[in-house]
Amino acid sequence: MDRKAVMKVAITTLGCKANQYDSFAIEDVIKDNNLSVVPFSEEADAYIINTCTVTGRTDFKSRYLIRKARKTNPDAVIIVTGCYAQISSDEVKGIKGVDYVIGNAEKDTVLNLIYKGKQDTPEVMVSGLKLVPTGSKQGHDNGFNLRAQGSSERTRAFLKVQDGCERYCSYCIIPYARGITRSLPADDVIREIELLRRNGYREIVLTGIHLGSYGITNDSAAHSLTELIKDIDKRSYHCRFRISSLDPDEVTDELIEIVASSKRICNHFHLAVQSCDDDILMDMNRHHYSRNIFVDKVERIYKLVNDVSIGVDIIVGFPGETDTQFMNTYSTLKELPVSYFHIFPFSKRKGTPAFDFSNQVDDKVMADRCSILKKLAEEKKRAFYTIQVGKYADVLIESISAQKATGKSRNYIPVVISGKKVQKNTEIKIRLKEVRGKEVFGIYEG
Repeated sequence: MDRKAVMKVAITTLGCKANQYDSFAIEDVIKDNNLSVVPFSEEADAYIINTCTVTGRTDFKSRYLIRKARKTNPDAVIIVTGCYAQISSDEVKGIKGVDYVIGNAEKDTVLNLIYKGKQDTPEVMVSGLKLVPTGSKQGHDNGFNLRAQGSSERTRAFLKVQDGCERYCSYCIIPYARGITRSLPADDVIREIELLRRNGYREIVLTGIHLGSYGITNDSAAHSLTELIKDIDKRSYHCRFRISSLDPDEVTDELIEIVASSKRICNHFHLAVQSCDDDILMDMNRHHYSRNIFVDKVERIYKLVNDVSIGVDIIVGFPGETDTQFMNTYSTLKELPVSYFHIFPFSKRKGTPAFDFSNQVDDKVMADRCSILKKLAEEKKRAFYTIQVGKYADVLIESISAQKATGKSRNYIPVVISGKKVQKNTEIKIRLKEVRGKEVFGIYEG
């Protein structure tokens, strides 16, 4: 492929914020080398599909996007990476049109592969074991060789400070795809924050595969997550910070107090609780906390953090989940001041212990339970939005059109502003006026 021509590259991403961070880093490398980044729907010289394998549905979406790229331009270089490529490289290389299948540790090779061009036979570069024994410490040492520089026009930046996971939940394939937990040293975190700030970002989201394990297995990090947040909070950054998903046992009292008193850390927690039934939690190998610990954390957060938004992840239909156990989750969430749910039907992942559990829940039962929880989630979200009406919120403006501006508040409310003109990538104080559908409408009085 001719390096002198201005090549067009399209990137699409599935899955978690850490994966999105990796794609932003790849995008920065491409732009730094004077290649053009175009929307994935457009014709390009190369397509990069950064995949996810957390559920069977994401595997399906990954395959669909690979085929979509080939249909858009059969002559383009197609590079598949991410967790689906890491776990199922043989399956991916069998998809017509794929030129390269690369693992998570090889994402920094993308530029060279684009220049290398199409292949008659797919090349597979996946380091480490695709499936390792449960509890093994084997994995990928490489997690921070590809760093996003923050050169885009986005208002929110993801900052991956941790990679890998060693909790080995019985349903989860991700530890096998991402390897052991690793942390970006605290000094490097601070340097990257300063770079992102210089590049104009007004919100930085701290993220990882298992963010709560930050610093635990890396002596060079020399910080726990709470200590890192404390360090960030005491600095004079003119931007706000958001903490991504944590397990309930990782939310320390000190962390809650820091968020409660901070002018920089968003009043927003997201807890990956997965179930509110203790027996199901044990079967999930999530023995680090119980229903009561989760309840205590939510109540403590709600009591101490003003106008806080509390989100949760829930898995429905885990093998063996009875109606009573499902209702334990339902009733707990109904009683607690949670603001929104992310609901996931259980998905069997080959290579995990739960794949072989005999007491699988019927698909229709699972779908019915998801519908019940979804209705409760909608009620909870609307109730949270309604409580905020009449209050003032600091909203980061993300997009502007002729008719309106949109943005998110610190407590994670999508806000629509009409009337006076505002500027993108500014944080302004908005009076929340009314709830319409899934959005809150506000007024800028400045």
